[in-house]
Amino acid sequence: MSGGSGPEPLRDPARLRRVLSPRSVAVIGVSAEPTRFGGRTVTNLVDFAGPVWGVNPKYAGQTLHGRPCLASLDEIPESPDCVLIALPREQMMPAVEACIRKGAGGIIAFASGYGETGLAERVAEEAALRDRCRAADMPLVGVNCLGIVDHVLKAGVTFMPEYVRMTAPPGGVAITSQSGALGYALMQAAERGFSVCHMVTAGNATDLDVCDLAAYQLSMPECRAVALAVEGLRDGRRLMLLGEAARKAGKPIVALKLGRGDAGAAAAASHTGSLAGSALAWSAAFRRAGMVEVEDFDALLETAGMFAKAPPPKAKGVAIITPSGGAGIMAADQAEALDLPMPQPLPETEAVLRAAIPDFGAPRNPCDLTAQVASNPASYDACMEAMLSDPQYGCAVIPQVYSHHATTVGRMESLRPYATKFGKPLLIAWIPEQLEGPGAVHADSVPELILFRSMRRLMHAVKLWHQYYDQREEGAPQAPAGLAEALAALPPGPRVLAEAESKALFARVGVPVTEERRGASAEAAADQAVALGFPVVLKLDSPDIAHKTEVGGVKLHLGDADAVRGAFAEIMASAKRHAPAARLDGVLVQPMARKGVELILGGRRDGQFGPMVLVGTGGVQAELWKDVALDIAPVTPTRAEAMLRSLKGFPLLDGFRGAPKADIAAVARAVSAFSVLLAAAGDRIEEAEANPLIAGEWGCLAVDGLVRCGADPQK
Repeated sequence: MSGGSGPEPLRDPARLRRVLSPRSVAVIGVSAEPTRFGGRTVTNLVDFAGPVWGVNPKYAGQTLHGRPCLASLDEIPESPDCVLIALPREQMMPAVEACIRKGAGGIIAFASGYGETGLAERVAEEAALRDRCRAADMPLVGVNCLGIVDHVLKAGVTFMPEYVRMTAPPGGVAITSQSGALGYALMQAAERGFSVCHMVTAGNATDLDVCDLAAYQLSMPECRAVALAVEGLRDGRRLMLLGEAARKAGKPIVALKLGRGDAGAAAAASHTGSLAGSALAWSAAFRRAGMVEVEDFDALLETAGMFAKAPPPKAKGVAIITPSGGAGIMAADQAEALDLPMPQPLPETEAVLRAAIPDFGAPRNPCDLTAQVASNPASYDACMEAMLSDPQYGCAVIPQVYSHHATTVGRMESLRPYATKFGKPLLIAWIPEQLEGPGAVHADSVPELILFRSMRRLMHAVKLWHQYYDQREEGAPQAPAGLAEALAALPPGPRVLAEAESKALFARVGVPVTEERRGASAEAAADQAVALGFPVVLKLDSPDIAHKTEVGGVKLHLGDADAVRGAFAEIMASAKRHAPAARLDGVLVQPMARKGVELILGGRRDGQFGPMVLVGTGGVQAELWKDVALDIAPVTPTRAEAMLRSLKGFPLLDGFRGAPKADIAAVARAVSAFSVLLAAAGDRIEEAEANPLIAGEWGCLAVDGLVRCGADPQK
């Protein structure tokens, strides 16, 4: 990723229509064997209405799998929209040239053995393929991919078997996956009635990456939400472009990052040859892009299905309506664990419930209708009407505890009118171990009901639903008055700035820093301490030693001039012992910091997302909790405050056990100013740290600082 230029724009969805929603398909490398990739792709197109041509000189003039086979692409009477190349890597480039000559709409390539091998010559071969396709404006899906499915057109351009079994109505969710197998695994939800309009797999993303592909799906009128499974990107900043496209389309993207841990990230890199990045950075990027992140594969499609079906929330409260007291308790436990509000019914609602529910039920929330509802359907209707009419509730959770064909489908069908009448999502928590029972299939297939096979995933999706619609777009933070001056002070080449220079840089953009004075000798240090007032801190001043504590270079709580002189001697002796070659310029004399909460404020340049800002609890908590919040720089003060509030240690700032509350707004302003510096500096700052940043009711203060500079791209 180049920090000096913006990300590559997303490809125009109109240019991708021919290859991703084709009206005609050619398969180069088709064979008579139906289990081979080319033959299987042709059989998956049996319900496709457009022309399909096989291309293989060995079978020229024959009919294979019900479609004509020609000797070459040149013999096809028209320019095909989509050309599937089912050939090994060694035969790819001649086939690509044939597609370019024919003016095809685009290429899908199954071939593997390129950059994912890690071999330099294969990486170069893949780069040459990318360059050729881009020079010819020939969109390429893959390489090393599983293909695409346009379920609207019944275009199963994939080698996975039995696409024709997928009979669900097209619409609802579009699936974009880097992994072909996982993408198709999600697509198979269509076999149980789940509404999917499109599925595409990026593989190595030689040309088109998941951002280009998902942006196309957003343009499809049948698409109401995108399920995105991503392993890595060459330039993570493109997620922001995709997020903007989703905002303009008014369609949510539910995203899953595969490869969140070190082992998973390494596996992701070897799988597709893509960069993986840290899980925290990806989560920050998803948030900034306005996407909904899930952490489990099991949650991806269910959550996307909810966003495809559910309107914006009308209220925060969750109503739980069930004939099983145990299921109601289960639902309440999961809601409470996620801090989802479950308000009790309004008096007029409760009156209806009391009249309809037996005295051994529960006319409250959760609302236990008891098993008697089976013999008194009118009570069920009365309770549903009352709870959904209550303005406190934005959705209703309906635990389904059994699956019997004779009654469960009817129960699901009876719920549909309530969703339509009240405009509130009805969330079916499917509890039976008969996972594909008739009621489950029915609930999945109708637009008015939203099915989950886990109560925990259901409640988590509700939380994400509220968070998504609570988002507010923010403008860029205001540039500090001293920003240009700070950037001009950065050195032209790689260098580590010592504490004094680093803090001077921070101060220029508005981060409060401790006052300090230099002392080149023991006497000079003592004089400066007297001028500042005791107690003071002495810190080693050396351009060659970044971490002063590691060489005994910090002395605290010095109460008089003699203590300063003694501390000076100890610091110099210790520094010479630990780093004999280092330059020693003396010490920095600072007043002891005021009492407050220690924070870490830092930043680094991420290989995928550019400058990022980090804030976390400091001191012992930093090691114990690893309690940090990360975001893409720059952040506004509002976003910075949200970062602070997300910390486990936030109660320490908010007056824990009667302690004074820190000035949160002042800390947020400092975090924002720091982030603006990082963003404006780009590649010129590799890392920066204000540690600790002390926060109290009086404001905040950076006590120490360090900046590691990179090369100036303008020099």
